[in-house]
Amino acid sequence: MRVLLSARVRLSQLFIFAVIATICLGVFSANGASGADPVTIRFGTLPVLQALPLYVAQEKGRFQKHGVKVELVPFNTAAEKDIALTTNNIDGYFGDLVTPMVLKGNGRDVVIIATTYDTRHDRRMFAVLGKPGSKYKSIGELAGMLVAVSSNSVIDQVTERLLTSAGVPSDHIERLESKNIPLRMQMLLSGQVEAATLPEPLVTAALARGAVLLGDDSGLGTSQTVLAFSGPFLREHGQLVKKFMQAVAEAHVLVDKQPETVRSVMVEHTRLPEPLKDSYPVPRFPAPRAPDKEAVQIIADWLRGRGVIKPALTYEQVVNADFIP
Repeated sequence: MRVLLSARVRLSQLFIFAVIATICLGVFSANGASGADPVTIRFGTLPVLQALPLYVAQEKGRFQKHGVKVELVPFNTAAEKDIALTTNNIDGYFGDLVTPMVLKGNGRDVVIIATTYDTRHDRRMFAVLGKPGSKYKSIGELAGMLVAVSSNSVIDQVTERLLTSAGVPSDHIERLESKNIPLRMQMLLSGQVEAATLPEPLVTAALARGAVLLGDDSGLGTSQTVLAFSGPFLREHGQLVKKFMQAVAEAHVLVDKQPETVRSVMVEHTRLPEPLKDSYPVPRFPAPRAPDKEAVQIIADWLRGRGVIKPALTYEQVVNADFIP
């Protein structure tokens, strides 16, 4: 009898121990010390100046401060980035206004959540340049002349808008397809093309080597860079994206207030020509905000007019600014 009673006591003790262990393991796992790892945001980037706050947020520990794990995934072209998003290899990306709207207009669930950079009156993002020694001195003189661009891109849109604003009829704008930007710059500097549209800082580098500034996008509202996410990721991990945006907003402030402290990050992660690494000014960034409605509409109408997208996209279909701190 005593043996049976003792066995029952031991079984009861083992049961209680098992329950306590299970509870402790659950708490331990819930606190992130074991079990499944927290979600990591895989975010696509490009090696351009306007992506600097993302690199700063990573290098200066801002993502870590806000408790969000982020993997910045570098790409060389917007096309590679788009493919990665549509195949679920990344959760979101940095880009211009055009690329996410192309995806949205072709049935992909992509949402723009913030604008991070734009071309105010004191800065440019793109410029139309003439070759060294060019006889042309203004963009309005390029009617009927080939201009090297990447078709159906933000550079194409900026080029067309600058030319038409200077009085060049749309049917007198001639384009030479050149998607590789460094090659496009070399074609311009070697005189293989009469004119080309380039991004900063290659504009500054080309001007230093004799290229002629014909026009730029200073003050042009459609030259904006944005952050976008896949719709499913936003719906499932909205709070995580808010933390991501808090970290990015802090990085904007750091770049704006202490630019020289992030020069090494800029040199390491952006496509900065060697002669400019010590002298090119660190860009200033406004606080992240919602994209301009007018700019979104201009891009949507332009893409539809080109036949790149079919539906008439609305601002509300494309933008959700609820994640901006």
